[in-house]
Amino acid sequence: MSINQRLMLAATLATLGACASAPVPGPAKPDLTPKLTPLNADTKASFECAGALPSVHRQICSSDPLALQDKELAAYLRKRIDQLDLPGALVLEANQRQWLLSRAGQCGLGVDTATGVNPDANAIACLQSMYRQRTAQLTAWPVPHPEPQRERHAWASYAEYRVAEDRGNGMCASVANALNQSLARDGRLGLSSLAGAQLKAGSHASVSSAGIAGQQISVELYDAGLYAGYQQRARGLRINGQVVMDDRMLPRWVAEQPNYGGRAHASSSQTGDYGSIDVFTYQGKTLALVNETWGFYSPAARGESAYAGLYSVQDGVTPQCLFQTYLTPPRTNTLRGLPAYSALDTELTKLAGDPLLGYSQQDRRDLFQRWKERQWTLLNLPLLGVDQLQRNGREAAIRSRQDAAMDELFEWSERNIGAKQLYRRVMPMLQPAHQELVSMFAAQGLNAQEAGSAADLLFHETFARAMENLEAPAQVPNAPAAPFANYNPRYAIAPQAGALEEGRQFATLHSVLLNGAPVPVISDFVDYETETLGKQRGLGADGDTALMAAVGNPDAVAFLLQRGFAVNDSNLWGKTALMSAAQADQPQSAKLLLDAGANIHAQTERKPGVGVGGPDRREAESSRQTALLIAAGEASSRMIDTLVDAGAARQAWSGYDQQICQQVEKNTQLEQSQRERYRNSDLCKAAYAPVPLSAQKIVDIRGGDELIIRDDGTQYSIHLVTREPMTLFGRPAELAPEEMKDEVGRIAVNVAMTAQRKAGARIMGPLNLVFDNLADNTPTLLKTQVSFPVEGNIGSIAGYRLNQKPRQQVLSLHYQAETQTVEGAWRALYSAAYTQGLKPTGSGYVVIDNRGGRRFDYQLVVTDTYAED
Repeated sequence: MSINQRLMLAATLATLGACASAPVPGPAKPDLTPKLTPLNADTKASFECAGALPSVHRQICSSDPLALQDKELAAYLRKRIDQLDLPGALVLEANQRQWLLSRAGQCGLGVDTATGVNPDANAIACLQSMYRQRTAQLTAWPVPHPEPQRERHAWASYAEYRVAEDRGNGMCASVANALNQSLARDGRLGLSSLAGAQLKAGSHASVSSAGIAGQQISVELYDAGLYAGYQQRARGLRINGQVVMDDRMLPRWVAEQPNYGGRAHASSSQTGDYGSIDVFTYQGKTLALVNETWGFYSPAARGESAYAGLYSVQDGVTPQCLFQTYLTPPRTNTLRGLPAYSALDTELTKLAGDPLLGYSQQDRRDLFQRWKERQWTLLNLPLLGVDQLQRNGREAAIRSRQDAAMDELFEWSERNIGAKQLYRRVMPMLQPAHQELVSMFAAQGLNAQEAGSAADLLFHETFARAMENLEAPAQVPNAPAAPFANYNPRYAIAPQAGALEEGRQFATLHSVLLNGAPVPVISDFVDYETETLGKQRGLGADGDTALMAAVGNPDAVAFLLQRGFAVNDSNLWGKTALMSAAQADQPQSAKLLLDAGANIHAQTERKPGVGVGGPDRREAESSRQTALLIAAGEASSRMIDTLVDAGAARQAWSGYDQQICQQVEKNTQLEQSQRERYRNSDLCKAAYAPVPLSAQKIVDIRGGDELIIRDDGTQYSIHLVTREPMTLFGRPAELAPEEMKDEVGRIAVNVAMTAQRKAGARIMGPLNLVFDNLADNTPTLLKTQVSFPVEGNIGSIAGYRLNQKPRQQVLSLHYQAETQTVEGAWRALYSAAYTQGLKPTGSGYVVIDNRGGRRFDYQLVVTDTYAED
């Protein structure tokens, strides 16, 4: 080894030794400088004016004065609710939801959701008037004057200040005693029992900032938003503008305690704030009482405690007293151990359906989160509602809302046979669910009266909240009943089955049929409505026919057929009596209808925005249905067999046979052996023949219908779609058909890389093979342009083309290589154009999308000749 090599080796070893002996740097010290969490982003209105919004919301966003009215009303309402008793908050929130839904109807607006904003002066003026009236209405709604507290306040049963650490030289016990006395007296965090204490500023004071001993001390209060229940929270504390306390300070003190529970201590809440901060003077000191949130938003883990801290305030803040306060209930699954209530809640959720179209996405999020909070509170802190229900005189408001909800349920049940069946299933569930709640609250230690009232409140909110989502109110709601108003309830909170029918009289033929009246009564109503209504006889809501209402009673079906009622009339979305019979699992009625000429291949149409209640809205919004498809998913084998024997198993549309078998697999009315029988029968194994021409539905391809074209025994499913304007960056290519598979991929990679790296473009969609003139293609040569849709400031590249394509109508089909041919696909597209009165332009596309699997869409550009004429 040479001298130079030895020197190099020594230097290397020395370097390695230095690395080995260098101390490993420790973790970076956290920055403990107090910092306030950022405020929520300000919005123009009470919601964000962005994205797709309903009509009312778009009009609000189009007008600055109206947006300000909306924002101010929402802020006032949230503050009012935050200060209200729990029962009062429930009825006011419900009333406001109904008012929000009434706006569109009152001001001539629809409930469609879109992004464009086109100001409508009349609608804006109408909404401004509604907001003025609503503000006056809420301002005039009386504040309750509670009856005197006879016993300890309910909050004293759930929260108690217990000293966890005392650094205050004996002051902590006095403060804890005073706070506990205040809780027991009126449920508030007051200091009146602490002799000599004076509240200066903060959450429970009239001001948030005060000058004390030459210093300006400020509590940062704000509306913490949805995930804090829109409560007024405290972000921290400032002295002379300097932040001296943030949301991390109290949790760090808690984390120093032995066996503190290991909860996260990065912040006191998920919104980065405290439940309250109050600054007061006591014994010559300036002090700040900091409380973590209680209830649903408590930061404590299940079964553990929230905390409060008392700090002395001078140039900074110094810990004095740490208190344990509110113990979070150990319950993790809100509905665990409540099978009857859970089952009812599930059925009511189905009945109510998705939030109504008048709500924006933000509204829907708010509805979901607020219900979670309210349901949890009523389950876990029941005494709050019980105490406030009586002392604040809320019985009239609660019971009148409950009676109205019961009437809404019965009136909804009169719409059609499906609604009546669900109504008859729900009514027997009410009393068992209510009694289960009573037993649960009694097991928590409530006395009989308290347990009953707690069950009433939770049951009421669960039930009434579902009923209010059936449909938007036709009229602007009045304010809720005033505190201590007089009201005589018409129904029990949870009435027994049959109670809602008492005292009611049959008023229409439709109602008579739904309620199973005998044939002589039906005959009288048929005579009367035939004379007075003519062809409109027996019609119910949404165009439901008399035969649809009668399917639960085969004798009534037979009688109506004898009296000439049309067997194939349908409702607004194309549902027929045969479909209703399948849904109601009435094979005898189905047989009568089939014998009378019912169209077994009739299909429903998608009609979003119609129907009342969840089941009907889902039906109207869903894709096509037939009697067999309905029966396959929810009827007995006898009903399915009746339809199959009558010839229902025909290919109504592409993939129909697969849908039938998928529904059979999900059908809970079938036993496993019955599902197995269908799995091995022609219903699931044989290829369905096409629907007879005489029974085929007239296709409206312009209205979104699917058109089935058959070419050489193969089906091609075709839709009319719109291609939005786009810029295509691509490269011309001339290829033999046999080269397409291998060459297109290589060319596409080249085009994509060139577009991004050289032309500076952003690729915005899948690969497009552009055929500007399909007639130029021959069996041996295909002329296309391999292109991608792009955006950006795109430069010119030699050998590549940039094409601006306008909005175009195209007939489009999803190409299935296993069963279809390329030539057959183009023939089917041209055939569809000619049969539907559309004019082919001679140009087309093949769109190749590799996202989630490879998909080929063949598209023929067409124009509507009728529109041109």
